[in-house]
Amino acid sequence: MRGDQHALISLFTTAMLLAPWAFTVEPQLIALVLFGVFVGSLAPDADAADAAIFHGRIRGLNAIGGRIVGAAAVVLPVFGYTIRYLIYLPLSLIFWVLFRKNYRHQHRGLLHSLVGVALTTLILLCYLLALSVWLGRVPAGMLAVFGASFFVGCILHLVEDSCTTAGVAWLFPLSRRRICGRVRPMGLLELRPAVFVLLLGAGTAALVVARHIGGFGDREVVVASVAGTLLLWMLFLLAARVQCRCDRRMPAG
Repeated sequence: MRGDQHALISLFTTAMLLAPWAFTVEPQLIALVLFGVFVGSLAPDADAADAAIFHGRIRGLNAIGGRIVGAAAVVLPVFGYTIRYLIYLPLSLIFWVLFRKNYRHQHRGLLHSLVGVALTTLILLCYLLALSVWLGRVPAGMLAVFGASFFVGCILHLVEDSCTTAGVAWLFPLSRRRICGRVRPMGLLELRPAVFVLLLGAGTAALVVARHIGGFGDREVVVASVAGTLLLWMLFLLAARVQCRCDRRMPAG
């Protein structure tokens, strides 16, 4: 999918899950979670030189989010180049040594796998921890929240790409079996991602209204939040006709 589609689906999914606590949790914590998911939702594409994470603006998303998203996107190239040159390429060299002919540096390879995003999250947190110790300013708790949110954003990216025709090899390089669907992100008539974003946004708004205006209790809204998010995702996966297939050829993009 395109960068703006990844970011929107991931952010609205997270917002729907956070909706019950929209006015009870500290705004800084919610902002940190959303920022971590935002960066993580774009991070796996750092294996492609033209990925959205290397740019300070993301088509479509800046128009919707305005100054807030624009300000957050300014730091994306820092994360993008760090992940590509200080994490992904060194890891690729290590995996090439280990697997030789069974490993290739390519888009939707290592960074589009569970092993890849887990190692990327761990190494990125090590870099951030070293930076925070040097600066002496960032609490460890904030790094933990960002790291968890970043990893969630990466996983959401993989799930979203699993809905596309190119698919994702979740266990690469151990296995080339891919999960794929029928969504064509660049298709002129492909409306499924946009409709999904609208449904997630409507669900988030409904939960906020139910909690703070409708008088529903905390437990009911939390259950509705989790169940509603899972239901919408199940419908999207069904609409994308996601399936598992074995293919020794890795996708080109």
